Amino acid sequence: MKKRKAGKYILIALAGVTAAVLTVELFYYPRNVRDKKSLTLQAPAPSDTVTVVSANARCWSPTDLFQRSWFYRARLLIETVAAEAPDVIGFQEVTPMHERFLNAVLSGYGHVLQYRDKSPLSEACPLYYSLARFEAADAGSFWLSDTPDVMSKYKGAGYCRVCTWALLRERSTGKETLFMNTHLDNVSDDARIKGIHVILEKMSAFKDVPAVLMGDLNTGEQGKTYLAATAAFDDAKYLAPETETGATFQGFGARTDGENIDYFMVSKTGVEPLLYRILRTTYDGAYPSDHFPIALTLR
Repeated sequence: MKKRKAGKYILIALAGVTAAVLTVELFYYPRNVRDKKSLTLQAPAPSDTVTVVSANARCWSPTDLFQRSWFYRARLLIETVAAEAPDVIGFQEVTPMHERFLNAVLSGYGHVLQYRDKSPLSEACPLYYSLARFEAADAGSFWLSDTPDVMSKYKGAGYCRVCTWALLRERSTGKETLFMNTHLDNVSDDARIKGIHVILEKMSAFKDVPAVLMGDLNTGEQGKTYLAATAAFDDAKYLAPETETGATFQGFGARTDGENIDYFMVSKTGVEPLLYRILRTTYDGAYPSDHFPIALTLR
């Protein structure tokens, strides 16, 4: 009898917490809908350089309340990205609710997207690109596993992980560049290294085309994953004449000991990084995400 009553109280408590979370989220939802109608990001004019932004959007979580709510942060994230007038954008941790907002807001951009699994709040690493500047000569996604062409997970990995790519052809010159966007595993170093090798194998099909790999690699610069990546790529921030260093993951400002885990890796030939920046913009104490976006201008 006592166990039954205890179970009842637990259910009541869970229902109360759920109701409170939904109330907070729904309070900010109209802001999200309103902003979706009012905010557009216009495609930049052609130039002799390309600007790329990589931004971890932070997946939807019931623990993200008030200014951490996606419905509060959505406009802040886009305003931060829009300030760079990017030609190419790579987002990570994009769920279906993120995608609906981004597709509505990013006027003048095409995109490539594949969710990593079939769960309701699955995540993707979409690439958005300026339709005025580029056409997609080819595009797709693959999984970071032993069977990359089908939805799958590497043994020991926390989740299925995916890499999305686009071979973008510049309309004015016909030049092609391969852009790749990924989010490596958060649990297993072996899975992260496997992911890098799968990416390199897929890249080999494009031969001498210059490549840019962006995303959340879930590793610091002392880790084995970083060493595996930089054996084949260059870390763009160390090549750019104008650059900065510092943490990209900051946990909505809570982590003073955060680390750099977001990167632009570029092929060793054919790409010239010019400017690398960490976008540390905040809005009256509110953070667009738990990661700072990063921006790269290259030739």
